[in-house]
Amino acid sequence: MECDYLIVGAGAAGCVLANRLSADPSNRVLLVEAGGSDLVDDVQMPFGQRNVVGNPATDWCFMAEPDATRDGRVDMWPVGKVLGGGTSINGLVWIRGQRRDYDGWAELGATGWDYESLLPYFRRSESFEGGADGYRGGDGPVSVSRLRTPHELVDVFVDAGVEAGFRANADPNGADPEGFAPVQTNQREGRRETMARAYLAPVLDRPNLDVRTGIEVERLLLEGERCAGVVTSGGELRASREVVLSAGAIMSPKLLMLSGIGPRSEIAGLGIDVVVDAEGVGRDLQEHPITFVSFFVNVPTLNTMLLGDPDGCTEEWRRAGTGAMTSPVAQGYAFFRSDPSLDRPDLQFHFTPIGFDFGPDGLALHERPACMIAANLCRPNARGSVTLRSADPGDPPRISHELMGDADDVARLAKGCEIAQRVFEAEAFAPYLTEQQLPPAPPDSAEEWAAYARATAGLAYHPSGTCRMGGDDGAVVDPSLRVRGVDGLRVVDASVMPRIVSANTNATVVAIGERAADLILAGDDT
Repeated sequence: MECDYLIVGAGAAGCVLANRLSADPSNRVLLVEAGGSDLVDDVQMPFGQRNVVGNPATDWCFMAEPDATRDGRVDMWPVGKVLGGGTSINGLVWIRGQRRDYDGWAELGATGWDYESLLPYFRRSESFEGGADGYRGGDGPVSVSRLRTPHELVDVFVDAGVEAGFRANADPNGADPEGFAPVQTNQREGRRETMARAYLAPVLDRPNLDVRTGIEVERLLLEGERCAGVVTSGGELRASREVVLSAGAIMSPKLLMLSGIGPRSEIAGLGIDVVVDAEGVGRDLQEHPITFVSFFVNVPTLNTMLLGDPDGCTEEWRRAGTGAMTSPVAQGYAFFRSDPSLDRPDLQFHFTPIGFDFGPDGLALHERPACMIAANLCRPNARGSVTLRSADPGDPPRISHELMGDADDVARLAKGCEIAQRVFEAEAFAPYLTEQQLPPAPPDSAEEWAAYARATAGLAYHPSGTCRMGGDDGAVVDPSLRVRGVDGLRVVDASVMPRIVSANTNATVVAIGERAADLILAGDDT
């Protein structure tokens, strides 16, 4: 089969591209996805996330190499294997990065990716329940709303943040994200708004759009200096104009390296012919390290509601789109400065009215009511890599990351935990807290908080940066997202970020997809 545009991966960016490129009926667009349908309850129910992360039916379930900076801990790195990709298994937190994130991209050579250039794409992507203004979109494909069934402790969290010396924020997706606020989420009437629901479902009847599931791409089909298509276990798929990799920050570099595009030092020894010696492929893996401060409380929380009556909660969700099952794991968030002298927030909180253990294999609910503040770094310094284990496409990639390998990261994450403790100790929380859970007792010094942060840090599930864009020779893609050294090939997903954004990555990847679609349709070097 031959199409004009072949998109590999139906995650956030891939779904956006399929919609926007096929809007012109003269463009034949083929979107291929290794996973299956997103129309299953555990995907559609926001709190069903705990059943889809780590589930081989919806997640590639990649395991990392042991991390020497955390006593050899081995983490699972979830990668969506389902229509909607990561948007079908993520935490449903809708938040943009900070203005300086995108201006920083432009300063690093990603021309045209500054904040003012991206703002129209953020607005175009969303339909915010609060209506459109200069920062928010009102008629885009993605339904963005405040919590449908908020827990009473969310307002307590915001009040406690103000007591602790920070500010409340009426709209963190507006002019400035700094402050404490209830979460905004990509949800429609209590159901997860995957990008497959938002961008694909409304246009599946287009005769020029073909969406195929269960297609595992093994490598790119390269003919000379041009990418002509892809090779799958079932044969070749060809594209007359472009192939677009939207497989995510783990899978896109894997496919490039399997195809001979990557660091010669990594792939030549595996018997792969080096087509383009691209040292940046798989490098600069970035992730937000995260850890928790938690307390048991004297009011029911989502974990006890779900454990006490799981069938009732599910039935309420099916019937009315309300109740515990409509909740993302996080119901509040905050962006703030660890030191008032800083020029912008460097720490983020997620507040969860849920008691759970968060380990390498995912979520396990507590039987006692509890709530947690998850602290994470906005802009970590530590870097990792994605490499190949062999030339066999069936082998999982090798993911290496020393999450706590940078001393400044450790110190700032420790400061985040210390501030979380201070928020919990505010008067607003006093009527609710019964016993501290994590850490079992508050540390007495910065050194003890650092030891706690190092021992408990995990992943926020925001991998980025492994095919970074820029204007220098070390960049994998140019500012138009074209792979250097190969014609007819682009990468459009979180891997192209020169530096990870200072927030959850979902909304940013959608905006990347929106802008990439315009670049592709324009057919120029903008």
